[in-house]
Amino acid sequence: MKYTGRFPKVWFLTLMLVFFAFSSGCGMFSGSDVDAVVEELGYGDAPEPIDLEQGEYLRLVVRDPGSGGYVFSGTVFDPAVLDLVKVYDQKPESGLMGDFGSRNYLFRAVKTGETEVVIKIARPGQEPEEYQRQPVTVE
Repeated sequence: MKYTGRFPKVWFLTLMLVFFAFSSGCGMFSGSDVDAVVEELGYGDAPEPIDLEQGEYLRLVVRDPGSGGYVFSGTVFDPAVLDLVKVYDQKPESGLMGDFGSRNYLFRAVKTGETEVVIKIARPGQEPEEYQRQPVTVE
């Protein structure tokens, strides 16, 4: 039998497939390991303004409003002051019915100024409405 040189390619592809299969569940490609100021927001909260320095990170943790039939429908902020680095969802920790987990917004402070991060939600077929508002000052 003549050797065609294909075995190393198949072996390499198999190893890559196994690597991605095992690493996808370990958190390597999800969540955030950035050192950040963390603010947890709940519906109806009146949050205190957050002060950041340029280059500092802010992670807003927002309860998922799915129990009311809502979905997240947008985020409004001044992109000259904050940069939205990443958005990711966390599964519920409680396991209780009606707990849909949370959504995490990771921002980086890029320029001195003030802004408000407004998280919007909507029911299918309805106009978006304000869910949470977090004032942020970058010094």
